[in-house]
Amino acid sequence: MTLYKISKCEIKRSEDEAVQFVDQLLKEGIEENQIVVLSKDKLNTDRFHDSQIQHKTTTGTISEKFMRFFIGEDGEEAALAKFDFTEKQKEDLKQDLLNNKIVVMVQDLKYKQDEYENNNVADQRQQDKHAPSEHHGEIE
Repeated sequence: MTLYKISKCEIKRSEDEAVQFVDQLLKEGIEENQIVVLSKDKLNTDRFHDSQIQHKTTTGTISEKFMRFFIGEDGEEAALAKFDFTEKQKEDLKQDLLNNKIVVMVQDLKYKQDEYENNNVADQRQQDKHAPSEHHGEIE
């Protein structure tokens, strides 16, 4: 499993503080797709909708709760597992989440967004070798 490195991590006490911190990060030049917001429950703000900012809740869906029940993993542990934190850091962050605080992180991406866009194999424009007007004969 790939662990994501975190270059910045702050604990916020309220949604307003979290939104203000995210806005500050964006002003500093951090890209939306690098920002991860973790909270115990769904936040009331619409700030993270229609953006690449990742907002994850540790309570999860009913099916996730059911699955975690059988494997003995809690939601906070599962949410933090993919990040490169020490065990002590994970435990501290887990307690913060359980106390309804909000964790805002900046993850270091392996590739920049434009690299994904430039090398996206699903991008049809890259797969088309010639313009439709260049076709000769019947096209099925």
